[in-house]
Amino acid sequence: MGLVGVREAAGRLGVSPRRVRQMIADRRLPARRVGRAWAIDEHAIKPSARRPAHRPWKPASAWAVLAAVDSGQAPPQMPAHERHRARERAAEGLYAVAGRLSERAERRCFYAHPADLVRILEDPGAVRAGPSAAADHGIDLVGTGPEEAYVSESALARIVAACHIEERSERPNLVLRVVADADWPFPQGAEVVPPVVAAVDLLESDDERARRAAEQILDGR
Repeated sequence: MGLVGVREAAGRLGVSPRRVRQMIADRRLPARRVGRAWAIDEHAIKPSARRPAHRPWKPASAWAVLAAVDSGQAPPQMPAHERHRARERAAEGLYAVAGRLSERAERRCFYAHPADLVRILEDPGAVRAGPSAAADHGIDLVGTGPEEAYVSESALARIVAACHIEERSERPNLVLRVVADADWPFPQGAEVVPPVVAAVDLLESDDERARRAAEQILDGR
C-alpha cells in the first residue's frame, strides 16, 4: 500500500493541506499516524474526493461571503435572506468556497513607470492586496510577483488618466483587481485589504510561496 503525506495529498486533490487535515478529522479521508505526521493511502485519493466544480458567485455575493468570513456578519444593506445565505456559505470555511469567489473583481495586468507605481499604491482609491498586503498581516513575502491592489472602476479611470501605465499581460509589475463602483466593499480610507481577502488573493497565485502565505494568514486567525 502506497502512502503519501498531507502536502502531497493536497496537491493531488487540488485543496490546501489544512483542508486535507480537516477531511481526515471528518473521516472522509482514511489516514494513520506515522510519528507526528499523517500518512494517507494513495488509493483513497480519488477524483470524487475533490471539491465539486461550481459556478463562481456574482461580485456582490462573493463580497458578502468574505465579509461574513471576516466579521461573522454580511453587509447590513443586503436583504435578510441574502445575509443569511452569505453566513451559511461562510460557515463552510474559506478553503471550501475560495474557488467560487473568483468573480469578486476583474484581474487586469499593467506595467507602470516605477515612480507611478508608488503613486498608484498610495492613491486613496487603491487598497493594497495579495502579496502587497502580506507584510501588513505579519507575513514576510518578497519577490513573488507584481504589486497588487483593488480599485473601483472610477478610480481606475482616474489612475489611467494621471499615470504612465500600460495594460499588458507579459512581465507586468502591477495587478489591479477592478471592482464595479456599485460593488465596492472597502470603507473610505482603507489602505490594505482584510486578512481573509489577502488570503484569497494569495490562494489564487501560481506561486507556492504565496499559497503557503495564505495558509499562514488563515492559520493565524
